[in-house]
Amino acid sequence: MSAFTRALDAELRHLGRDRWDLAALTILPAILLILVSAMLIQGVPRKLPIAIVDEDGSALSRAIIRDIEASPTVRVTWMGGQIAPAFHRVREEEAWAVLRIPRGLENGLMHRPPPAIQIFYQGSFLSMGSVVSRAIEETVTASLIAHLPANLTSHGLPGIRLHPPTVQATILENPSTSFEWYLTVLIDPAVLHLLVACMTVVALGREADDGSLAAWVDRTGGVGAALAGKMLPYIAIATIWGAFWLIWITWFRSWPVDGSLMLLLVGQALLFAGTAGISSLLVAATGNISTGLSASAIYAGSALAYSGATLPLQGGSGFARVWSQILPLTHYIRMQMGQYLDAPLRTALPELCILILYAVVGGGLAVLLLQRKAAKA
Repeated sequence: MSAFTRALDAELRHLGRDRWDLAALTILPAILLILVSAMLIQGVPRKLPIAIVDEDGSALSRAIIRDIEASPTVRVTWMGGQIAPAFHRVREEEAWAVLRIPRGLENGLMHRPPPAIQIFYQGSFLSMGSVVSRAIEETVTASLIAHLPANLTSHGLPGIRLHPPTVQATILENPSTSFEWYLTVLIDPAVLHLLVACMTVVALGREADDGSLAAWVDRTGGVGAALAGKMLPYIAIATIWGAFWLIWITWFRSWPVDGSLMLLLVGQALLFAGTAGISSLLVAATGNISTGLSASAIYAGSALAYSGATLPLQGGSGFARVWSQILPLTHYIRMQMGQYLDAPLRTALPELCILILYAVVGGGLAVLLLQRKAAKA
């Protein structure tokens, strides 16, 4: 048997004996991916609490309030005629936003301009505040378009040509504003990336705990082939989970990939291979599991935050920008988002080449260190 086959066979037999390691590769990813999908499957928040201040008390303001109450995104938890109690509920985090319908709104239609309808939203929680503000604004705009003609007629005003403002597509019909699409396509590969980083550290670090890495090198003969055989099950299983994730996103949730699905699968396999290469280097350099796991938690655990996909790096520190470019997940996400938006193949090739370098350089340096340890033993 070749060194690759011996190492692969030994690792598969270990996974067959060790139910905890096997569960970490089979049951744990399923639980994590199901939890992420379950948390985000709604796509957008629902029934977020708001307060309404109706200073006008007119037929038009009541019509606007009815339309607000029918909105699936918000729910009215307080209504009154004074602004101060409404602001108090925002400060107490009992409401995300306040809608203020000013006095004289209906009668002000006979004057130009009429008093403005105001929305005050919670700036301390910018994402939720923005969602609530946008939902209220769209609902109020649609309500005015629906009720203004009848209101003008009831006031005996002459028929005039209305020019209603343009209403943006609702959040449920626009994939680009879906939290499910945005977060799921980022979190799932990040979860698998972290899992592979930890599992491959444990796989190679186990040899150090059983005796010494130098002894493992002597047993395997061809250390490079043996290292590839040891890492292959973890790379393959994570890639299979990545394929299931893509099937869920594209077929069951109907989020389209305008580019190449096959390229995404290849990119995931290269991401996990590069992760295994880094893990091999960490264990070869430190010689134990605990330090390798700590380092993996630092680089793989922080990868999504520094990828530039969730937090902007423009204007950030030089360290943040350099660290982002060092992390393999940054390059995978860059390639992935390009394929979701049908970017040309030439834009993906540099990122794929960088992912290959992580596997080749990381694994190559690990082989050199392992061989040196064996020579000194």
